[in-house]
Amino acid sequence: MQAVLPLKTERTLAELNELRRQTAKEVTARAQLEFQKRQSDAPTIELQRAWFRSMRNVLEEVDTAVRCIPTRTPWYFLDIGCCPGGFSSYILNKNLFATGMGISLPVESGGHSFLLEDELHPRLDLHMADLTYYQLGPYPIADTRLQPLPFSDHQFDMVLLDGHPLRTAPESQGGGRKRMSDRLLVAQLVICLKAVAASGTLVIKLSKPERVVTAKIMYMMWILAADVATWKPVCMHATRDTFYFIAKGVGLGRGKALWAQWLWELQALWVQLTWGGSQGKGRTLEEEDFDFVVSTQEMRKYFGERLGALSRPIWEVQKQSMEGWKKAAADGF
Repeated sequence: MQAVLPLKTERTLAELNELRRQTAKEVTARAQLEFQKRQSDAPTIELQRAWFRSMRNVLEEVDTAVRCIPTRTPWYFLDIGCCPGGFSSYILNKNLFATGMGISLPVESGGHSFLLEDELHPRLDLHMADLTYYQLGPYPIADTRLQPLPFSDHQFDMVLLDGHPLRTAPESQGGGRKRMSDRLLVAQLVICLKAVAASGTLVIKLSKPERVVTAKIMYMMWILAADVATWKPVCMHATRDTFYFIAKGVGLGRGKALWAQWLWELQALWVQLTWGGSQGKGRTLEEEDFDFVVSTQEMRKYFGERLGALSRPIWEVQKQSMEGWKKAAADGF
């Protein structure tokens, strides 16, 4: 899954990769990363409140850039990985006619606390559950750990995917973090294509558009949707590899007839990631797993130019932010 496209002509990406290489070697940067990990693994309530405010600001940045959330229209949304609740808070405060459903990992399983304002609780149906243990296969699976999804297919005007693997979750222990991360990514893609209504909007957190798997996911949504965009919020994500991909008008693109087929393929892939592998205990993603969407060669041919246009602002923001961080570190912050 770490394979990257050979985008050697992209000067900004080359400069960013050099910054990444240099930063990885710096003692100050490594110490800062370890400090952030320790904070994330055992966050205080004050830190979780700060995350809540930051996530609200993140979605405000995205919405200001691409205008994806209406002000007065009735709006039903699904917030995946919703806790502490910043995304839902932004939508419910902006649009008084909006209602939503949130799904997030329980606190006792390593998840975050739910901090949505009390007065907004009646407008959000909260489900505390592990996303990767819903019935997400193309057929019912006889496993008592799996539960049915808490919604009917294709009923949400917007689906937000911001779930990420937590080091404190039980399945992250013993070297299982990569496998869990891959299962979580595919689980979210299955859920979003089952949940979003025709002409709906998807907001998906991804990492490194130059990665083959990331680029193929972007291509898939580009084919399915009427319009796509990217945004890298300076709040929380400026120096990180993460960014947000927005697809508007899902099912209205040139490949709308492929929606059901690609959903089935993702469901089958989730089964392989959960129970496949040499020991039947699951496996990690491989570059070829998304060849049902497009081969790497065809993607470069038909999507390369559009991928570059969507990616350059992301790389530029991260490059400038990392340069600023390095200068501040050199000056002693």
